[in-house]
Amino acid sequence: MNLSCNNGEWASAFFDSATAAEEAAAEAEHTLPRYADHTYHDFSTYIKDGGRIEKHKKSDRNFPARLHAILSDEQYSHIIAWMPHGRAWKVLNKKLLVDEVIPEFFGQSKFASFTRQLSGWGFKRLHQTGPDFGCYYHECFLRGHPRLTVLMRRVPKGQGKATPNMHSEPDFYLIAKQYPLENSADALKKENEKVLKRIQAHLSKRLEATSECEDNYNPLLTRKVAAPNMESISQQHQWDPFD
Repeated sequence: MNLSCNNGEWASAFFDSATAAEEAAAEAEHTLPRYADHTYHDFSTYIKDGGRIEKHKKSDRNFPARLHAILSDEQYSHIIAWMPHGRAWKVLNKKLLVDEVIPEFFGQSKFASFTRQLSGWGFKRLHQTGPDFGCYYHECFLRGHPRLTVLMRRVPKGQGKATPNMHSEPDFYLIAKQYPLENSADALKKENEKVLKRIQAHLSKRLEATSECEDNYNPLLTRKVAAPNMESISQQHQWDPFD
């Protein structure tokens, strides 16, 4: 009987200690820093390789789309600009960004609100010493590829900002050697050329359709119409057409 009681007490103590250990582990998990995950997938050939781009309701005017448009505009290149490899970008003049760009495009007036949006959309900051120090990047945010921003989504709450993990940051200069990106001017020129080609093709089809309709029915080609004899008409009706 005493043995049974001792066993029961031992079992209760065992389960209590196991529960306490689990709670301590869970608490430790929450208190441990969450390091930034810099696993990088290159999307520079995504569209060329047949990747699907499906626009959603606000894809043309959400935060990433507006930010990409600003970076692609030369008039803001002294404030915010792409890095040479085109896979990350840097704020060059924080004051002008806050005073001129952020209020106009995002309806905000604080740099902290801007950086919260960056974290919320999954942008990561680079901390490794070098030319990219302080830059931001997202694998679907590339120079010359504005359509890729459609693939970006807001990250779940609490998953945006993380502890820097500089040792795992991608080397964009090495990646650029294998998958180089066009500069903004060349990309814009090619995009304009594509638009012009589509317009020309559309106009050409319309002209062909119009020409075909005219060939099928043209009264001037199917029958001859004699010009009226004004003298004869004048004599018959006894009136002068030039009166």
